Amino acid sequence: MSDKMMMNRCEGHDARRDGFTLVELLVVIAIIGILVALLLPAVQAAREAARRAQCTNNMKQVALAVLNHESQKGRLPRGTYNYLDSTGAGTAPPYGQHDGNSSPNPSQDKYDRRCWFHDLLPFVEEQVLSDAFEDYINKPLAWGPYPTALDFPQSSTVAPSFMCVSDPISPKLQTFHPGLLTELTQGFSGNYVGCAGSYYQNMLRETDPDFEKYGNNRFLSGAYSDGVLLGGRDVKLSTVTDGTSKTAMISEVRLVADTLGNDGRGRYYNPAHGGVLFTTLEPPNSQRGDEVSWVSELNDNTMAPIAQVGAGDAYMMTARSYHAGGANVARVDGSVAFVSESIERDVYQAMGSRDGGEVAN
Repeated sequence: MSDKMMMNRCEGHDARRDGFTLVELLVVIAIIGILVALLLPAVQAAREAARRAQCTNNMKQVALAVLNHESQKGRLPRGTYNYLDSTGAGTAPPYGQHDGNSSPNPSQDKYDRRCWFHDLLPFVEEQVLSDAFEDYINKPLAWGPYPTALDFPQSSTVAPSFMCVSDPISPKLQTFHPGLLTELTQGFSGNYVGCAGSYYQNMLRETDPDFEKYGNNRFLSGAYSDGVLLGGRDVKLSTVTDGTSKTAMISEVRLVADTLGNDGRGRYYNPAHGGVLFTTLEPPNSQRGDEVSWVSELNDNTMAPIAQVGAGDAYMMTARSYHAGGANVARVDGSVAFVSESIERDVYQAMGSRDGGEVAN
């Protein structure tokens, strides 16, 4: 065989071996698919770990702001300046008054619809927003009464420190006033809420030492519940006798978009309906529906269920998060821990009480 023929045969053989066969290509694609399937959960887990760490950092900044407020004012911030009554009207007592006998009309009280969020703004690098807010509510309106937080023109300003980055709704700015389903109203809603105690926000257990005096008064039941951020009353740090490292102060909630209705959970500029406080009655991420006022429709959303509409008698809101397995909780000493949704019920309830004599680890 001539050299030329041998060369042509070799060249033909090499040409047939260029590239991949279909089978080889399918094998490569399958291997890549397997690698992606193996790596994707790890990537997602790493991203959520980073988001949870950011949530922890944000919550810690808010918790430290509470302590800075206490250091400057000699008291913890009031959970809400409104009493958490059974109608959702939220009568606001004059500052420092808690007897429930001579409260003015809420529309004439500059503390109406104010809550712990507003007190903390100067301590979370929101001094400009705080100055604008204080200037607004401390100037009487032309026709006499003071304005309320609900009418603050800059209420839609986002305060990033109060947001959990794992929540796909946050920041929530679209909120509906009942009957005004096309209006942007009622301002910024955030994820972080204060601890009002171990039971309901405005109901005392019969075993509570204050039950005989306040148990039948929804105004004062909330003001004398066993948490640290209460409806209508200040709490002194010295009364946290269960220990600041053992007592819950702040946790988080899942926000619900107001697409067809009205959901006030996390709504800082209208807190009188129970949406800015939680209790430890139910463990984190409980499937029991929340009981807060003036939610316009029931839902069976397993991520954030609601159990009542309209005005409610007793308020109860559970800590919930988009972090798998539990929620972040800040304690009164400023530390933040992740609390499992499978925590023992009595241990978790003990965390919500400031002076119950329990020891919660």
